[in-house]
Amino acid sequence: MYKVTVALLATLAVAAALHIPNVRTGATDNAHITGPEVAQKQKLVLQLLRNVGQKNMYAELAALGQSWNPKQNIDRYANQYAVKNFVSMWKQGTLPRGEIFHVYNDSQLKEVVALFDMLYFAKDFETFIKTAAWARDNVNEGQFAYAFSVAVVHRDDCAGLVLPPLYEVAPQLYLHSGDIMEFMSAKMQGQVNYVKMTNWTAGNEITNPEQLLGYFTEDVGLNAYHAYAHLYMPFWLNCEKYGITTCQMRGEAFYYYYQQILARYNLQRMANYLPELEDFDWEETIKTGYNPDLLYPNGAQFPNRPAQQDISSIKSYSIEDLKAIEMRIKDAIDSGFVLGEDGNKIPVTQYVVGMRIIGNIIAGNQDSVNSRYYGSYTAMVRNLLALIMDPAMEHGVAPGVIGHFETSLRDPAFYILQKNILGLFENFKDNFPAYKPDDLLFRGVAVKDVAVDQLVTYFDLFDIDVTNAVDVASIDEADKINYVAKAMRLNHKPFTYKIKISSDKKTSAVVRVFLGPSTELTHSNFYGEQASDVYYGHPTADLERLRNYFVELDRFPVDLNIGDNLVQRNSREFTTTTGDEPSFDALRRTAESGHSVLSIVNRQCGFPDRLALPMGHKAGAPYSLFVMVTPYGADEHDHVKDIYSCMGLMTTLDNRPLGFPFDRQIENYGKFYTPNMYFKDVLIFHKDSSSANSNIYIKKNVNGFDADH
Repeated sequence: MYKVTVALLATLAVAAALHIPNVRTGATDNAHITGPEVAQKQKLVLQLLRNVGQKNMYAELAALGQSWNPKQNIDRYANQYAVKNFVSMWKQGTLPRGEIFHVYNDSQLKEVVALFDMLYFAKDFETFIKTAAWARDNVNEGQFAYAFSVAVVHRDDCAGLVLPPLYEVAPQLYLHSGDIMEFMSAKMQGQVNYVKMTNWTAGNEITNPEQLLGYFTEDVGLNAYHAYAHLYMPFWLNCEKYGITTCQMRGEAFYYYYQQILARYNLQRMANYLPELEDFDWEETIKTGYNPDLLYPNGAQFPNRPAQQDISSIKSYSIEDLKAIEMRIKDAIDSGFVLGEDGNKIPVTQYVVGMRIIGNIIAGNQDSVNSRYYGSYTAMVRNLLALIMDPAMEHGVAPGVIGHFETSLRDPAFYILQKNILGLFENFKDNFPAYKPDDLLFRGVAVKDVAVDQLVTYFDLFDIDVTNAVDVASIDEADKINYVAKAMRLNHKPFTYKIKISSDKKTSAVVRVFLGPSTELTHSNFYGEQASDVYYGHPTADLERLRNYFVELDRFPVDLNIGDNLVQRNSREFTTTTGDEPSFDALRRTAESGHSVLSIVNRQCGFPDRLALPMGHKAGAPYSLFVMVTPYGADEHDHVKDIYSCMGLMTTLDNRPLGFPFDRQIENYGKFYTPNMYFKDVLIFHKDSSSANSNIYIKKNVNGFDADH
């Protein structure tokens, strides 16, 4: 059963004992990651990823690769098995250049992990770059770009280096096929400058209600965020093998990452009057069709999935195999223990340990306690849907968008599938009691008031460099070409919020800020104009039903003095989000000038700041801003403090579970609410960018209680 995937997981565990501590594990002194040396490294990284579909056109790097032989220089690698393993695969025949790389294809994944190992275990940066230059022209371009990018993220000597925007490395995976074809046509006609407006729908007419969410699901920044998060912690990465010391919360981080993406997606559904997501059922068809209108970099078309598409078994495993794995996971959750590789019973009744074990099993990552028995569940389910249009692989149909991290968020079916996966986590969490008042209370501390600027969303234009989507004869030609796609995208006006906190003692605290549905009113199921002047809702909302729709905007430490304290934060300071990435060209020019790229990059892996708010309405859509203050560093236990997450949350600060306090069932509002919490009703407005004076916004200062200070 599911023998291919299980065999791969077993293979990836080989050489796990060859522990080489060569990974970026925490904060680094900026003095060591800035300056001319880092700029030179950055330039090489960018050159290797430029026009990656063609042979390397940088003469020096190309010559370096041609003269390098990894096996003849095997002493330059900390793990010599990694070199022998990949070179052996390569000589026998790996995925050819020009073919589609699919990360869920077992044989292709085995090859790319072997390539990553060779890059990762290079003893120094010189060996790393020589190996990369060799691989750049000798292996499949998709596999190279993937393995090289993961290596850049994880190698110590790459600290301070920045990957270029993924949507500019492979624009074909982010822009509609018609746009790409138009740029290719411009190139054939010899045009040097070409600018094209692009939209988030496949046409001007919306034929499916799900297309209303295209501004969110097809946002290039959102999809690049999803792809980059995977580069940081791929499901195939074995923490022990690669010396990564921050994996204690890996399973929980996987849960919270996708729980927050799903919550943000659901808030956008509410903003467009769309119904709640239906449940996934193996016995039912995928009701919603989807036409991605995307091209692979080799020119192949992503398949269109019609409505009411049946789910079928694939060659590697069957639907029954996946049902069996689901049942094993559910049995483990219900019984309170999982089965280890030797058949021993491992308890999961303590939250921190249990969440780590169950989370790794559901994620199907390499830290699973028994991958042979529990499989690689998430990857297997996604692969099944990726191959839904050609499950037997008899007709040469390319994998669908769910098969790639760069494209999967575009498909409405992905969110239904992810809801089902997260449901397993919810089953585990439901085994733990609701928080008691003592779990939530911060004695002597109360949130007295919250004020916030007017919240306004709008659409703006964003330039995307599409030069890497067309073939060029030389780097000189590439430097002369200026191909730009102008994408309309959701944004919001920067805003400030203020919190008045009273304390009867001088103490350190942690502030959490969430945004969620209004507890007074929730959107009804309505399909109509996006910017309707009328707000539809019903008064039956309850916090238990809505708690999984709250998104965490901010989490930060604060020192409180005795008496009233005024805490003020701007939306640009949110710990969960990051701003726009510099373009490929901006990074290149900065590096070539000898300056550090790090200085112009805020934080590469974070949720796009522009999408922090769901789209508002012309008349104002009601939501709730929730603030909670907890003791800093309370409840010390083995819930790791230092953690990197692509949510941007570098530390848990107070050892609370991710998502606290909405991560457990809420029996009723009276038992949940404590003085150190505050619900603030807010309205989110939307400014029509097509209206007159659309660049002018009314600014309302937060002066509700300044007079007291």
